[in-house]
Amino acid sequence: MAFRSTRHPRMRHLALALSACLLAAALPATAFADAADAHIAPPQDTPYPGTITINVNATDTQQGIFRVDETIPVKAGPLTLLYPKWIPGNHAFNPDALDKLAGLVITANGKRVPWLRDKYDVYAFHVDVPQGASELHVSFQWLAARTSDQGSMLMTNRILDLKWNNMSLYPSGHYTRDITFKPSVTLPAGWQFGTALEAASHTGNTTTFKPVTYNNLVDSPLYAGKYFKRLDLDPGAKIPVHMDLFGQSTKDLDVSDAELKMLRDLVKQEYQVFNSHHYNHYDFLVSVSDLFAMNGLEHHQSSEDGVKADFFTGWKPGSKMPFRGGLFAHEWTHSWNGKFRRPADLWTPNFNVPMGDSLLWVYEGETQYWGQILPVRAGMMTTQQFHAELAAIGAGFERGTPGFAWRNIQDTTNDEMIAHRRPRPYRSWQMGEQYYVGGAMIWLDVDCKIRQLTHDKASLETFTHQFYGVDNGSYVTRTYTFNDV
Repeated sequence: MAFRSTRHPRMRHLALALSACLLAAALPATAFADAADAHIAPPQDTPYPGTITINVNATDTQQGIFRVDETIPVKAGPLTLLYPKWIPGNHAFNPDALDKLAGLVITANGKRVPWLRDKYDVYAFHVDVPQGASELHVSFQWLAARTSDQGSMLMTNRILDLKWNNMSLYPSGHYTRDITFKPSVTLPAGWQFGTALEAASHTGNTTTFKPVTYNNLVDSPLYAGKYFKRLDLDPGAKIPVHMDLFGQSTKDLDVSDAELKMLRDLVKQEYQVFNSHHYNHYDFLVSVSDLFAMNGLEHHQSSEDGVKADFFTGWKPGSKMPFRGGLFAHEWTHSWNGKFRRPADLWTPNFNVPMGDSLLWVYEGETQYWGQILPVRAGMMTTQQFHAELAAIGAGFERGTPGFAWRNIQDTTNDEMIAHRRPRPYRSWQMGEQYYVGGAMIWLDVDCKIRQLTHDKASLETFTHQFYGVDNGSYVTRTYTFNDV
């Protein structure tokens, strides 16, 4: 940028100062080759040396700012740090995170180390580690949305959702299962939390967790809040199942005995269908708040579940549980279908290798089916109500989806990447994520077909026992292909 000369001394000094600032900001690039030539090492199945420590300070709930500090063992030479892009469960790259990373500063031995964002991959940051440095200190802020049009609400002055993929950079060149992190979090005084991570120590308001591989860290979000209640959904079990509730107020966390019984019955029904478990413990992380009400994301040993503030207090005995009651069954089913067993094109060695969605009609479609069936078995709705919902879905497909004239269910598995759930002007023609409800109808047909062919000696449960009920107790992911199904 060129500045025109000016006669006014103050304006001339201001122009010179601004030029110096812009020049200083550009100087780090001279430490590197052109970004087009910068190399991003592909992931290899080799251990990253040392343990990366990370602390997230989540005490600034008024401004919605997460403050991150990482210490990364390194050796001198070029290094590329990656910001996670493709997150399991999103079925597409994450468009709602990188723009909120701000204030990135990297130091070694107390001195600033220049970084350069890759010219073609904005999720990659190149660093030249100086001689004599054995650690890099990385700090930045992650600025949570303050209004709904800025993205998902992940922090209020009463509840927060800490997603570790939003809060971390990791070195390229390794599978994420080969990179070890030692995480810790600092929360506002008096707040309690829920997570699949296991605590190692507590110091003041800071909790340090046991070291964990990076893929499992990202798969273990943390909910925290001012108002908290924990429900034991499988009393006396060796493998505990808890529901951790975080509300906008204490009254929102009033769960009746009848509701608790239904939730415990859901646990029994889930185990009956899958005949196994693939976790050491399971935690439903539930926000009971209108601000978080549309959250829903699966993990191997936990799930993020958002329900409205009156979800529990507004239910009356004998009535159908609110629609999102099926959310719990759906997201927990993903521990088997999606996490333990995962489509081969959705498994990637790190979070920056693109994923494929070709089998979402299994991953989500079958899960959607069980997410409708299991609440009925647990008493959350009647058989008649369930049949009415199925009839409505079928009628909708029959009369209201002209888009099937040009695309099919299989093609809609690409919809997360195409549209990212944006509103559409002609949805019935453009269609959307029909692999959810359309996929559920496919699996209803599969269930009926199995029963018909075996004269009711087998059902879809027979399939689930054989397909998901293997390696009981293991949570090492096993992939599947179309032919496997």
